[in-house]
Amino acid sequence: MNPILKTILVAVNAVLLLGFIFYATIQKEKIRKEGQFVLIPLAPLDPRSLLQGDYMILNYDWSAFDNSEQNFKRGCLVFKTTNESVLEAIRLSESIDDLKQGERCLKYYRSDYQIKIGAESYFFQEGTGKTFEAAKFAGLRVGENGDKLLVALYDENKKEIVAATKNNP
Repeated sequence: MNPILKTILVAVNAVLLLGFIFYATIQKEKIRKEGQFVLIPLAPLDPRSLLQGDYMILNYDWSAFDNSEQNFKRGCLVFKTTNESVLEAIRLSESIDDLKQGERCLKYYRSDYQIKIGAESYFFQEGTGKTFEAAKFAGLRVGENGDKLLVALYDENKKEIVAATKNNP
């Protein structure tokens, strides 16, 4: 293959890749700034099995609704929020199109009969894991289309958990 053509192909691929990364970053920033804040209850945590290095596996509590009636592989977890921004799961739906007034969509997929939302890991500074054992809620920003961004963990009083560091005692 012609070396000039190779260079052009590599350059086009690099521009496309950078464009995709830039677009994805812009979308996440839009969700972070404009998305609705939602607190999702966490199921009881066992820090001995969940803390591994510098992250925690989040186990969301979906027990408030019966998810066995719908068997969609992917779709929307339809919800409303309380006055305290806590998520109240209503039902599973195949698409975002059948939302009623006041309902929102949180995109999900099923994995071995568990509902996953794609925000199951929370990363933190190494050595601060003990601080996050008190987590009772995960704070997410949810966009209009059901995409989400995990922003912080919260305690039972719905206060953000912040680990103590050298700059933040």
